[in-house]
Amino acid sequence: MTGRSLLAVDDLVVDLGRRRSATRVVDGVSLTVAAGETVGLVGESGSGKSTIARAILGLTPVTDGRIGVDGVDVTHAGRRQRRALSGDVQLVFQDPYSSLNPARRIGDCLVEPLLNRRGLDAARRRALVVEALRRVGLPADAAHRYPGQFSGGQRQRIALARALVGTPRLLVTDEPVSALDLSVRAQIINLLADLQADLGFGHLFIAHDLAVVRHLSHRIVVLYRGQVVESGAAETVYRRPAHPYTRALLAAAPVPDPGPARAA
Repeated sequence: MTGRSLLAVDDLVVDLGRRRSATRVVDGVSLTVAAGETVGLVGESGSGKSTIARAILGLTPVTDGRIGVDGVDVTHAGRRQRRALSGDVQLVFQDPYSSLNPARRIGDCLVEPLLNRRGLDAARRRALVVEALRRVGLPADAAHRYPGQFSGGQRQRIALARALVGTPRLLVTDEPVSALDLSVRAQIINLLADLQADLGFGHLFIAHDLAVVRHLSHRIVVLYRGQVVESGAAETVYRRPAHPYTRALLAAAPVPDPGPARAA
């Protein structure tokens, strides 16, 4: 992990709706993500987490504040700048079933981020697709199959492969394991950690489960009603939460084996 900020969000404000009846969904949020670092953004449903992700990717207009990617202000970037930025920043959505086009082969889905890359011929693009599938634990022949032939966990691996095929510097994942079974969640969390160790990307990991966020993150930012109420090193926030809302999130988290949890 380095000190260089790949992502810098400063006093971000996002209002949704028409001007007079707009609702402030994100209110003065600041956070950073460095190369090789995972920052967990945690909060309950409706806290503004996904809106922040969409604002970073340019999918939701920003009312005020600044979003910088590797030192470049992209707060109000146009379509051309966003297209150029897509090689550096990628998003993985929550639902592995709706994020892949069921009518397209996996290889066609994965090659799409590479089509605008100069200097890549068809053979090199195919090789990069196979390498991306290998990184997430899937065979090369998966490229010739359709999404409906894969389980939910496998589809989320494919979504990760698609996001990482172009070797982005920043990965934003929005609840990437919440739709998966518990055993599969652990596999995807471990895969994300291994991929970051190999590739060195910065990672903004968005979730509502503080225990899951703590397992993967170096730092944690706690969001409540669009505002940051607590942030710090992951173990500190998890073991010694300072804000009542953070303590409430911890109390609400499911505990598979309550015996060890009480003893901890």
